[in-house]
Amino acid sequence: MSTDEPPTPRRRGLALLWLALPIVGLAELGAHFYFSRRPPSVEDWLDLRPAVAALRTGGEVIVTAPAWAEPLARHAFGDELMPLDQIARSDDARVERAIEVSLIGQRAPELSGWREASSQKQGRFVLRVLENPSPERVLFDFVSSLAPTHADVLSGTELCKYTDRARVTTGGLGGPPAAPAVRFACASTFAGATVIDGEEYRARRCIWASPAGSDPLVLRYRDVPLGNKVVGFTGVPWVLGRDGIGAHFTVEVSVAGQSIGRAEHPEGTPWSRFEYPTGVAPGARGDVQFSITAEPPKAQVFCFAASVRE
Repeated sequence: MSTDEPPTPRRRGLALLWLALPIVGLAELGAHFYFSRRPPSVEDWLDLRPAVAALRTGGEVIVTAPAWAEPLARHAFGDELMPLDQIARSDDARVERAIEVSLIGQRAPELSGWREASSQKQGRFVLRVLENPSPERVLFDFVSSLAPTHADVLSGTELCKYTDRARVTTGGLGGPPAAPAVRFACASTFAGATVIDGEEYRARRCIWASPAGSDPLVLRYRDVPLGNKVVGFTGVPWVLGRDGIGAHFTVEVSVAGQSIGRAEHPEGTPWSRFEYPTGVAPGARGDVQFSITAEPPKAQVFCFAASVRE
């Protein structure tokens, strides 16, 4: 038979089949990588809620890995499993246990070094219960306790009036945080709990406490259970601070009438921690005061959070 004889249709079909096999294999491999790393759908998150709820037996903080998945988790799990005070927490040192919701093989860097109490796979997720090896136990939280039962507020010599019906305002995207309905209202300023955009847009719950002019804004808390230290955080909305607000803030902390420290927050500083020993015996109670000033003295947006810890 001549080698120049044209191929039959059967031979041409076999040749095309052999050529198609690698293409099909590559397509299957590409599909595997796509579907294995594709982010879960909204329905996947909703289906995950019962498993997460079963693990959250002691008010554990829910953390997503990667962090950009948090809005999906909040939508699926709701406020019951992800309350605002946990989402916008001041720090992770006060958290005793957390549930890490991991997808596409990610881990939460802020929980690095925590002990793994349990781990389970749920569909495309991995749920881990993690325990803080050295949590800082909170005895009193000043943000959640900003009410007449515990505190009063002065702007200079003016005693600010408490209200739960103030006009709520927001600054919109890139503007100041929400001015809450519940606040201590002064003539030219106020003190009330709000949420600011921290660095990398992370939410931080804190007390909006901007002094009016040269007068300090003073928050006085009565009969506070005193532990080893007062731990606090200072900050301004990240977008506004990044663009420059032109002020240097100071928070002076006093216990039982004695100053225990002054926290400085210069312009351009991110969310920052301060810590001062109370200097009292364990189990003692006393008054705690925060005096906030600004330089130059003009209307600004300043926020701080604080707690008494063991």
